[in-house]
Amino acid sequence: MGLGNKLSFARDRLMECFFFSVGMVFEPQFSNSRKAVTKMFSFITVIDDIYDVYATLEELEMFTDIVQRFVL
Repeated sequence: MGLGNKLSFARDRLMECFFFSVGMVFEPQFSNSRKAVTKMFSFITVIDDIYDVYATLEELEMFTDIVQRFVL
């Protein structure tokens, strides 16, 4: 997707996310699970960086409300 080029402010924490997924699912047969968890954590990190850097207060309130509705 080229997010690294488009979002230069985003943290590049791929290895950190991978090691976290290895800590969760360490058995060799679950390599696909580790890949999925790593992608999920990387995407969450990018969303967090966008939330911190670019959003206005009004957008943050709307986004937080949407996430709370989804979770609850």
